[in-house]
Amino acid sequence: MSCILRVSGDKLDIDSLVKKIKIKPYDTYKKGEPVFKTIPDGRKVQTSGMSFCTSNADSDKLDKQIKDTIKYLTKNKLELKKVTTNKDVTYSTLDFAIELRMGYNNIALQSDYFPHELLKLCADLKIDLGFSLYPPDLEEQLEARLAEKKKLAKKK
Repeated sequence: MSCILRVSGDKLDIDSLVKKIKIKPYDTYKKGEPVFKTIPDGRKVQTSGMSFCTSNADSDKLDKQIKDTIKYLTKNKLELKKVTTNKDVTYSTLDFAIELRMGYNNIALQSDYFPHELLKLCADLKIDLGFSLYPPDLEEQLEARLAEKKKLAKKK
């Protein structure tokens, strides 16, 4: 998923809010739950929240992510307003995954923009706009780290 709308709040009643809306989040979490289900005694989630996928376009297709997200926000504006204007919501953030181009293939400068139509929708819905940069070879980097960890584990 390349563009995610995350909504959270310290006192947010996720179960109640999800019942009030017609759109369904792909993920929900509650304050106090383990961050990692495989480590129940580990770190705990600090706030309750939910996530909606607004675009599945790849991180190298920012234009497509923007187009999909504008369509999603426009189509679901009334339902999203119930979520983002809830008194217990502290954060509503739209996070675009963007592939880092700078430093690869002789690219010295990376410049991306968000159109006013998207910015207006975000403002109307009280949604902050953000982006996360990912290296184009992230998958390769993760696979290499995993292979290295397996090697070290075998040596022990």
